[in-house]
Amino acid sequence: MRKLKIILFSSLFMCLTTSTFVDAQISEPAQEVQRTGLNLIGKVMNSRAQFLDEQSAFDLLRKHRYVFVGEKHDNPAHHQLERRFIQERFADANRNNQGRVVFEMLDNSHEAAIRQLQVETSLDQMKQILNWPEKGSWDWRIYGPNFHEASKRSALAFGNIDRAFISAVYKNGEKNFVGVERFATALNPPDFLRDYLLDQIFSSHCGMQSRETLTPMLHIQLAKDASMATAMLQTDAAMLIAGGEHVRAETGAPWHLRKKNPQADVLIIQMIEVQADSIDLDAYIKKAGKADLYWFTSATESKDYCAGVKGKAAQ
Repeated sequence: MRKLKIILFSSLFMCLTTSTFVDAQISEPAQEVQRTGLNLIGKVMNSRAQFLDEQSAFDLLRKHRYVFVGEKHDNPAHHQLERRFIQERFADANRNNQGRVVFEMLDNSHEAAIRQLQVETSLDQMKQILNWPEKGSWDWRIYGPNFHEASKRSALAFGNIDRAFISAVYKNGEKNFVGVERFATALNPPDFLRDYLLDQIFSSHCGMQSRETLTPMLHIQLAKDASMATAMLQTDAAMLIAGGEHVRAETGAPWHLRKKNPQADVLIIQMIEVQADSIDLDAYIKKAGKADLYWFTSATESKDYCAGVKGKAAQ
């Protein structure tokens, strides 16, 4: 079988470095692989385009104070990995200050219920205490076990804003942030951040609304990321589990955290779905954005959520 060289531009990966790595066991270089031997699923690559063995990756997970984990919400492989991340994060008895596990899927309306949880609280009991809806944005079958894994270590924490505050921000915009430390970094975002988020929101709305009308959604996105960063900084260490866009280094919660604490010890992990017909590592990295570790996983079925919307609009 012919060999296929995958050329990765070293300059790209040098600029992707976001934190200082400890010595890690390098399992193989990423510059050149055999097409038949390439199996990215389960592999971990750092920002210097080097594959790490799994144990070295877990060591980094434990070493850094503030860890950001980016998921694709409907990918079961990501949720399984997150459960493993929680277990590994708290596995070292000599590291007794790993802080909390902050979830995008929990908001401040859950705060009182979280305080009621005990180490021995069962999964079913937790669902009742949190008053989790049978039908909602976040499927309990998916996220419940991960909440429980964190709660067993007295580490469960909310990160997001509740629906009441979302409604207030939608109506009144940045006025809701004034004088509130939790949202200080959401005020007056720099142009690059504002433009990037508006582009993402425009795309997620299938280009059916003008950017000007999406400003309320921009404020909501900024509030969410600011809230999650603030939640992490409530303790000396924390791990955030959120959607991949929320953990982008230069536009998501890590940006807000570093605005508040420029010297923060940060590790960013992006979980990346591997497409069967693509071995273009450069493209995977560009899509995921700047990170310290790229964890390759199996992919869910690709869906074009805008196809139906645009089709109906054209009728």
